[in-house]
Amino acid sequence: MSRGGRVAGALLSLLLGLSARARAPDAGVPDSGVPDAPRFAWPRLQVIAHVESSDIVEAGGIPVALRAVHVKENIRDLVQRFADAFRDGGLYVPPGKEQAQYANNAAMLTALDPKRRITYTVVMMPQPDGTTTLYLGEANHALARPQEAPGDFAPLPPQANGVLRVNAEGSRTLTFQVPLTGPQVEAFYGDALAKAGWKRGDEAGLYSRPGAELRLTHQPAKDGQRGVVLIYQQRAR
Repeated sequence: MSRGGRVAGALLSLLLGLSARARAPDAGVPDSGVPDAPRFAWPRLQVIAHVESSDIVEAGGIPVALRAVHVKENIRDLVQRFADAFRDGGLYVPPGKEQAQYANNAAMLTALDPKRRITYTVVMMPQPDGTTTLYLGEANHALARPQEAPGDFAPLPPQANGVLRVNAEGSRTLTFQVPLTGPQVEAFYGDALAKAGWKRGDEAGLYSRPGAELRLTHQPAKDGQRGVVLIYQQRAR
């Protein structure tokens, strides 16, 4: 999985936690009281290293900007600092009981800009030396698009759900769940990819055409679903 995909896995459930409110910003979300506040900017921190480069991920059709940094500050100080930054920036910060929980001693805060319909999430993971790794995400619900959208490198089966798109330099990943069996997934893509000019390779799940390679993997998931991952990579001709 790409670096962006690993970050997406860590943040996906958190970034979409306020999606219902973001789609209906006036439904139960108090006004910040800050008229025409500028767009929120993350607070300046003492950065040791950029752990992950920035990527744009699509989660359920919602574009999410993700990045991760390693900073000198202690997690105890950062929790209050981010809470203050969210409130000072005119964002709505849900009470603690409405914030998603995170394991392994990590802390998480989510806030919402109801006017711009952007959800901001920070996951803070303490390190043994007292520093902290931060995962920062911005989910722009105003730019949400349908689950299957023009520009996908492969079609989605009917009833595909939980679609996640990761676009990185030279590769694109499409992940989703669907209520199909393994043979049904294979049959759907065997037919659809052949019609699009892809040729099946010697290795299971591998397809190619001039200048590109596509890999299909899938495995059982919960509730009769099957998790499917498609990875598209550019290749030299």
